[in-house]
Amino acid sequence: MKNSELKEYLNTFPDDAPISLILSNPRERKLYECVDVLFITDQGQPIFCIDVGQESDMDAEMVAACEEDERNAENLEGQMEITDFPEVFP
Repeated sequence: MKNSELKEYLNTFPDDAPISLILSNPRERKLYECVDVLFITDQGQPIFCIDVGQESDMDAEMVAACEEDERNAENLEGQMEITDFPEVFP
């Protein structure tokens, strides 16, 4: 994602709209607590550092939504997964 794309996306919401973060592993049906969000400002590009806390299982409604999304997914073959890069994300 580019900075311009993020700005365009955020501009579709009112300035006073709250921001929500959902930290998840949909394949494993897990959610993670968001402890803190840090903004790193000295790297020449926007960087968000999310402090991840406790893991929990998704509820039945979330699991059903994941399963539906997986059934409806199109053109997934050939797309990269994080697990394709074990040297970066062991």
